[in-house]
Amino acid sequence: MSDVIKIDVEAILAAKAGKKARYVPRFLVSYLKKIIHQDEVNQFLEANKDRYDLDFINEFMRFFNNSFEVHGLENLPKEGRFTFVSNHPLGAQDGLGLAYILGPVYQGKIKFLVNDLLMYLKNISSFWVPINKTGGQARNFPQQVNAAFNSDN
Repeated sequence: MSDVIKIDVEAILAAKAGKKARYVPRFLVSYLKKIIHQDEVNQFLEANKDRYDLDFINEFMRFFNNSFEVHGLENLPKEGRFTFVSNHPLGAQDGLGLAYILGPVYQGKIKFLVNDLLMYLKNISSFWVPINKTGGQARNFPQQVNAAFNSDN
């Protein structure tokens, strides 16, 4: 049984903003909790703590009643390595949707450049190459990207 990681907006703000986090208005913190569905996500995380990778993503899509209509999936090449680029205005949910669609096609051998906040979702963190959007990149960021692109993912 794995440890359950809970989404805690206040703790994430403290980790990302340090002492400046105390200046974030309470109403904004409450709003962030609401728009990311913190309570629902934590309920899901608790119920699915032992699911990982595509199994976790499939259950996420079911739990949040997400559905997609995909055309042309049969046209995706099955052999080789590819880079897919998207504009995802919905953020994390769009990335999970891409993983849901592309993961089975490529037997889970997928990597995504993502906001480093998604690293808190340990059950699928093996898919992510984190990008720090609020501060400096880690010194090893170029190596992480190169490793992802040079892997068989």
